[in-house]
Amino acid sequence: MEIFQTIWTALSTPNEELIQIFSIPLIFIEVTVAMLLFTTILNISSAKKQKMIYVFALSICTILSTFYIPKAVIVFINMIIPFILIMIIFRISILKAILSEIFPTIIIALFETIFFKTCYVFFGVTQEEAIQIPIFRISGALITYLIIFCIFIIMKRYKINISILDNMPKSNKIILLCNFILVVITISTQFYLIGYYNEILPFSITLLSIISLIAYFFVSIYSLYRTTQLQITEQDLEEAQLYNKSLKILHDNVRAFKHDFSNIVQAIGRLCWYQ
Repeated sequence: MEIFQTIWTALSTPNEELIQIFSIPLIFIEVTVAMLLFTTILNISSAKKQKMIYVFALSICTILSTFYIPKAVIVFINMIIPFILIMIIFRISILKAILSEIFPTIIIALFETIFFKTCYVFFGVTQEEAIQIPIFRISGALITYLIIFCIFIIMKRYKINISILDNMPKSNKIILLCNFILVVITISTQFYLIGYYNEILPFSITLLSIISLIAYFFVSIYSLYRTTQLQITEQDLEEAQLYNKSLKILHDNVRAFKHDFSNIVQAIGRLCWYQ
């Protein structure tokens, strides 16, 4: 009983060393589920070797930065390294690399915020306290990763992805990129405010605020998607018109040739008749 009591005390009280020990396998899990999510959402073709290299490289870089880089700089490092590795390993465009980093980050932050808010509602533990207590920190991370993995399974099963980026005009890509940057800034600010006023804001207000931001984000993408589809349809119609025009010119040429050929045949027939 004393052993279980000691384990429970270590898990239920602030313990930074224990959190650092558990953070190593959690980093590998987080990188894996995030990679599965963004490769599915953005329809990124990749080999098993590429995925393994990405998971191993980013996990090692994240672990080293967590233990050896100051906390004031670690946020920027953890934003730059995934972006570079995604572009190098998966060989995709800058826009797709940015989206590959944004999608999992937003979803992870969303579910972790909901989890910590739930902890405060039911257990009276603030987000700052929950982050320092291993049992809350580990449980929140595992639940979040499980939800993301379930989302990945659903999207893969029903083939839900964003494939419009390949055919999107450059002007729309710039608009989409600016939109994503603004959305990230807005959501980051909102998450900070939620964390800062965690004890004051009701859970319903917090949840409504997060859902509204995410809904606006996807409505913007859908609107841009419809605009892109209209542009693609317009281009297809123009190409169809050019094709029909070419067929008409070819038809007229064939008719003219047929008329000339008929005259030549008739002239030859008359010559043969006179002879």
